Amino acid sequence: LFIVVDSLYTYRQLKTMTPWSSEWATSFGVQWIVILVFSRFLLSYAGGPEALARDLSLLRRGYLLDLFTPELVITLLLALATWVLTTQFLDLLDEIGLDMNLAGREESAHVRGEAIPAHQRLVTLIFGLGIGLVILTALTRLNVRTILLSSGGLPPVEVSRFSGGEAGALLYFIFGLALLSLSRLMSLQTQWNRLHVPVSSPNLPRQWMTYSLLFLLLLAFLTSLLPSGDSFGLFSVLGMLLSFIFSIFVFLAELFVVLILLLFSLPFLLLGKPAPLITRSAAPTLPTLPAPTDYAMSSSAIWELVKSVLLWGSLAAILIFALVHFVRQHDELLAALRRSRVTNWLRLAWQWLYRNVEKTGEGLSRAIAEGWKSLAARWDGKRVLSPPSWISVRLLDPRRRVYFFYLAMIRRSGEQGLPRSPSQTPAEYAAKLGNALPAAGEDVASITDAFIQARYSRQAVDVGQANIVKATWERIRRALRSKAKSDRSKNQ
Repeated sequence: LFIVVDSLYTYRQLKTMTPWSSEWATSFGVQWIVILVFSRFLLSYAGGPEALARDLSLLRRGYLLDLFTPELVITLLLALATWVLTTQFLDLLDEIGLDMNLAGREESAHVRGEAIPAHQRLVTLIFGLGIGLVILTALTRLNVRTILLSSGGLPPVEVSRFSGGEAGALLYFIFGLALLSLSRLMSLQTQWNRLHVPVSSPNLPRQWMTYSLLFLLLLAFLTSLLPSGDSFGLFSVLGMLLSFIFSIFVFLAELFVVLILLLFSLPFLLLGKPAPLITRSAAPTLPTLPAPTDYAMSSSAIWELVKSVLLWGSLAAILIFALVHFVRQHDELLAALRRSRVTNWLRLAWQWLYRNVEKTGEGLSRAIAEGWKSLAARWDGKRVLSPPSWISVRLLDPRRRVYFFYLAMIRRSGEQGLPRSPSQTPAEYAAKLGNALPAAGEDVASITDAFIQARYSRQAVDVGQANIVKATWERIRRALRSKAKSDRSKNQ
């Protein structure tokens, strides 16, 4: 707490100084001298009045080296880590506020760009530090000295109590989520100011905090329902599995050592003498599966099972989200994954499976619809109508997808009062439609060129080109919608 308060107080002052200058070195050195003295006497106070009096006596007599104990060194390392993390938090919040101020200025057209936005880096910092804090909190339940001196494996861990470390971790996540909520609001306001998007609500920060508080309360309620401790013996099963795998590795290592010893003992065996290495070494023991543990099923076993599924499902979702978030932040890793053969094979397998499932679903739905119409026709004495024909864009090849989106543009433009006459060529109609839609003129020309190339040339059309045409058609459709809205407002 002292380190955090000190960082908050001196951050602005150190930020205005030139790094590694004499003024900066003096301020930084004085700050850490105060931290060193405070840490030393805090540890002495924790040891009792006698320890504090002894350390004061050592300081008075000038025995400064005797005050540097291993406990003080570890405390200073933790203080340094706390100081660095606090500075990182302050830098990110300062950057978010600076971007917000720049976006609010009329003369500033752009906010400085970053490969990774400050809000995303704040998310990574909070959750990364939270994971480390949870691991350290879990380790406080173990006594390292007991584990090292014990020969019977891991000692039993008490899981029913709620320690101060766990309370601190819980408060950290509560305040961390609140900080993420505020930074998300600031980043959204920065984007809205940069894009000149008006905000209709005059009490947006108050409403945002209200919904954030409700979300935290809901999250706390769901967390209270989760099980604690060894949920349905999962940790015990994992422990037995890891122990069995470790015993297999030990068996393979012992077997390898025996084979090496046998190789070195071959000369003794050929000469008819006893091999000293073989006689002294013991044969490796085969690993055995651990005995299954019986768990008593209580009357609320189903409810415990539901809570366990909710717990591990949530953890799996969080891990998947973190993995996706990490891959999106590292474009080079994503590009390497896309170029790998395994990824291409999995993508082809997924596309094949998706197509077959989609075809099966379409055939099943068509059969159900035809059967229902047949039954209805028999009941009503009417003729069964053939099902209406329709086109699935996903089943078309890339060339026909280009046809589809170009014809969709013609049909939608005709509905908006911009029809194409039979005598017009695609280029002439593109010029006419581009004049009517100035904001989408380049997109109209692009989709027309793609259609002409796909229709009148033998050049192959790949999936990437079809996807580009689809994105172009989406922008043209939004432009047509905007034109329709403006026409209706003018008529009104």
